[in-house]
Amino acid sequence: MTDVFDQATEREERDREAAIAAQRSRTAVLPDIGHCYFCGEKHSDGRRFCDADCRDGYEFEKRQRQRQGRR
Repeated sequence: MTDVFDQATEREERDREAAIAAQRSRTAVLPDIGHCYFCGEKHSDGRRFCDADCRDGYEFEKRQRQRQGRR
């Protein structure tokens, strides 16, 4: 028979796994298109963004478009 602490641990593990799975399904991998998705600078090494600033700018604009109902 399991006690309350075992049940709580099992519940926590299920909730954590569900949260991780939900996040992974929301995160789409951007294909390599040869340039930065934000500023357009050309890359030949498979990077999607120049740096963290371009990545963050892209994500910010993506969230803004989603809030406005655009894709």
